[in-house]
Amino acid sequence: MSKSLNTQIIERARALIANEHNWCRGRAAIDLSGNQVHPADARARRRCALGAFIAAAHEIARGPAMAEELAYDAVWSFTSPTTLFTVNDLWGHAAVLRRLDKAIAAS
Repeated sequence: MSKSLNTQIIERARALIANEHNWCRGRAAIDLSGNQVHPADARARRRCALGAFIAAAHEIARGPAMAEELAYDAVWSFTSPTTLFTVNDLWGHAAVLRRLDKAIAAS
C-alpha cells in the first residue's frame, strides 16, 4: 500500500529540517546570509516547520497555489498551523521533530 500524499509531505518536511542547521525560528525560510526567502526558493538553507511543509509540497505540486494547498492540508492532517508555529518558535527543534514523528507514526 502506498503512502498518502499527506504522509509523503510530512516525511519530506521532516527530512528537510531533521538537521538543526537546516531549521529556523521566526521566518519561513532564510538563505545563507540570513535573508528571508520563499521556502521553495533554491537559496533557502534554513526553514521553519511550516516552511519545510511548503518546500516539500512544492517538490510534488503542479504550481504554487496547489503547493500551498497541499502543504496546509498536510499540516491540518495532524495539527493546526498556529500550533505548528507555536511548537516551532517557542518549544524548539526537538519538539518539532517529535511532533512530526508522532504524525508520521499515526498515518
